[in-house]
Amino acid sequence: MLKEKRSWPPTDDEIKDVASSALDSNEKKNVKVLVYWENNPNLMIFDPIMFSRTEYVQKKYTCEGRSVEVIIGKVD
Repeated sequence: MLKEKRSWPPTDDEIKDVASSALDSNEKKNVKVLVYWENNPNLMIFDPIMFSRTEYVQKKYTCEGRSVEVIIGKVD
């Protein structure tokens, strides 16, 4: 997914990349995914229940009858 050095906050394209990867990795109709940007944005936490105390960016997208909510934390 993302390999190059990342800066905070993520760009819209980077957020869309996370959303696309989450949809590809999960077959649920409604997907909720959390990543921590400076730790490892390739590690996706589905249906998160706990959150670190950090800054967050949150976006929701719909695609072909499915939705994905992306939550990106700065650091874990």
